[in-house]
Amino acid sequence: MQLQGKNVIYVGGFGGIGQKCVEAFLEKSVKHLLIFDLTSNDEFLKYLQETYKDSSVGYIPVDITKSESISRAFQEAKDNLGSFDVVVNGAGIIDESNIELLLQINATGLMQSSLIAMEHMSKANGGQGGCIVNISSTAGLDATELFCIYSPAKCAVTAFTRAMAHRTYFEKTGVSFITICPGATDTSLLRSAASKIYSARYIPNIADVFATIKVQTPTTCAKNLIQVLETASNGTIWALDDGVIRKVDFPQVWESIAQY
Repeated sequence: MQLQGKNVIYVGGFGGIGQKCVEAFLEKSVKHLLIFDLTSNDEFLKYLQETYKDSSVGYIPVDITKSESISRAFQEAKDNLGSFDVVVNGAGIIDESNIELLLQINATGLMQSSLIAMEHMSKANGGQGGCIVNISSTAGLDATELFCIYSPAKCAVTAFTRAMAHRTYFEKTGVSFITICPGATDTSLLRSAASKIYSARYIPNIADVFATIKVQTPTTCAKNLIQVLETASNGTIWALDDGVIRKVDFPQVWESIAQY
């Protein structure tokens, strides 16, 4: 996808990876970029607006755990922009002490955001189609005991996004879906994770374990995300781990039983 001149919405754009991804989009001269997040980061927003003067940059508050808040935000975005071409669902937490909240933000909120965005973008509803990018994790490619709650939430993201890329939806909506699975990335989210994950109760040296994990910078992750988005086809899954881009293929288990 050619990003120049496109309208982009980034959900969770004030996060550690999100900020660098937002900048990477603006470096590609997108026309409009809207950040959806729970609270504003006025300093960062001002920096973006002053640095990337050829693009319009705005913020719309949204609580990703509430479907009515998500609906309101996308309607406001449509009213302001007319249409949008790319939606990145990048909100997420690792704190496993609150299972319900983790699932709401990482999984169900992302699903709600995807479905609401797709209806606005759908050619069947008068939209122009586009692309929805859902941020999963390398922990969303397989089960890991280290993140025994976070991992299945991200596995749900991967499965959901693969399902939504099926021709059942794509042929009618013109909206493609891509799954991005970052590996360990040097953010405050990861740095505080050791004390917030369930496995810490069973792994006394959890801090030592985390110290051995190879991490990439958010800037590298963002650069690789843009590279994937510019070339990837609908339904593909990409691991962005330790600075390396890797396409991930899943075995096909289910045959479609729908009649067309």
